[in-house]
Amino acid sequence: MAGDETREPMDLGRRGLLGALALLGAAAAPSAEVRAEPVAPGAARLSFRGSPLNVVDLTHELTPEFNFSPTRTRISMQAIEGSGAAVGMNLNLLYLVEHTGTHIDAPRHFANDGASLGQIPIGDLVVPLVVLDVREKAAKDRNAQVTPDDIRDWERRHGRLPDGCCVAMRAGWDPLAERRRGATLPADAARRSPGFGPEAAQMLISERSVKGIAVEAMSIDTGTNGPAYPVHQAWLRSGRWGIEGLTNLAGVPETGAILIVGAAPVHDATGMPIRALALF
Repeated sequence: MAGDETREPMDLGRRGLLGALALLGAAAAPSAEVRAEPVAPGAARLSFRGSPLNVVDLTHELTPEFNFSPTRTRISMQAIEGSGAAVGMNLNLLYLVEHTGTHIDAPRHFANDGASLGQIPIGDLVVPLVVLDVREKAAKDRNAQVTPDDIRDWERRHGRLPDGCCVAMRAGWDPLAERRRGATLPADAARRSPGFGPEAAQMLISERSVKGIAVEAMSIDTGTNGPAYPVHQAWLRSGRWGIEGLTNLAGVPETGAILIVGAAPVHDATGMPIRALALF
């Protein structure tokens, strides 16, 4: 289950994806036995006709705490009054900045002619998930970066990155906790956060076949990259997507999981909060 890094790597190619999705499809059969056993917060162990499947929710609950600044609203909700209240109907008006909470960055976020969220093929949103564990160096440096050496170290232990995967950085970072902690830090330190280094991003673009990258922090760039956002620029303009604000990555193995990105295909959107699930 979670954190068991000693298991044999799964086949993360087309057969591996289809096999895991077949387990999900079995639940739709009228005679399928489906059981859900909670095993940890944000996780469950499911059984489809006796075949076990672990599911980890990688998504923060989307609350007003993600506003971060009281002067810059990113999310708010207001009840809509109407005749439906007489029959028990509840309806809310939601104000939302696209890049709030656990969310996806579409290529259009940094490329005017890039794909919008609604144009990302569904096949690009169900992918093998690779987890790079950099918690040790992130504990020493708030601006810790994924480097080419981190990628090569993972490959020495697990083999070459699977084609079409998402590479996630596990830094042990909680953006909400860090925002609260930031009030006690110098301004420069409070702005720091771990992310992908430009060299690692370029390696994944030019030397590997990767669909997306993902981080627990609120930016795929580190805090030191500042307003230039070099990783955002290179990565999104290459036609790939990024995910920011993941959680519960400690419950996902370094290899063998499949990532499902639940993103509404909103026309022309540059991003959107998502429900991200890891299956293994």
